[in-house]
Amino acid sequence: MAEKKTEEEVKIDTNKQEKLKEKVESQNKDDEVKEMNPEQLRKQLSNKNSDYIYRLQKELETQGKMSAEDADKRVDDLLADLVVAQRHGQPASTFYGMAPKLKAADMLKPKKKTAADIPFWQYAVDSALLYIALFVGIFGVIALFTPNSKNNSQMGILSLVLVGGVMGVFMTKYNEWVLPSAGKNRKIPWSKLIWGFILMLVILFACFWVLAIPALRTINPVLSGVANIIIAAAAYGIRWVFRRHFQIIGSVFNPATTNK
Repeated sequence: MAEKKTEEEVKIDTNKQEKLKEKVESQNKDDEVKEMNPEQLRKQLSNKNSDYIYRLQKELETQGKMSAEDADKRVDDLLADLVVAQRHGQPASTFYGMAPKLKAADMLKPKKKTAADIPFWQYAVDSALLYIALFVGIFGVIALFTPNSKNNSQMGILSLVLVGGVMGVFMTKYNEWVLPSAGKNRKIPWSKLIWGFILMLVILFACFWVLAIPALRTINPVLSGVANIIIAAAAYGIRWVFRRHFQIIGSVFNPATTNK
């Protein structure tokens, strides 16, 4: 009885080994397919898939108003996955789940931009311009409603711009450190926050010290309230153009979740 059980176990192990071997061989063949060039891949296509690819290329040319050469290049990027799917019994129509006309429309659809696509420097510039507009604008309003505002402001235009710019960059980095990514909680790096805040203060104090030098006061004048408001509006206008040009989503006050 024990001997019979052992034979059954051996048979089971053999079956498992055979299945594992088949799986490895299948994976190796899939990897070989992915190493083929587009010309080799096209020769691997079944008649049904060749027809699908032909119609897809024609739809790309028509819908995308592109040349045959450009359409070929777009299709070439699909061939490896399509041949692998074909090996496993999935024709193109099943693999993509749509007709060539719909697949072409899907390929031509512009990719929706996410926060992860936007580099740090673009968010930093956006935030800096926003803070500059806020700081300069607030001081401009205060100057309008405060008698002898030029003497009371005590902050020149260059100082206000520096404060706004540095604050914008720091708050952008702060959001990057603190906010969760891809729906996951993130541990707050208190050491980075503290040292980042200290660095920001050091930069600001160093800038104020330099700007306090008598010879440099001419480039850091205390402007009137109207002048400050005009500069604040200009900064916000530049930010608006900058955001539209780079298609920035979210902001320092309403950050978008990144997927990293």
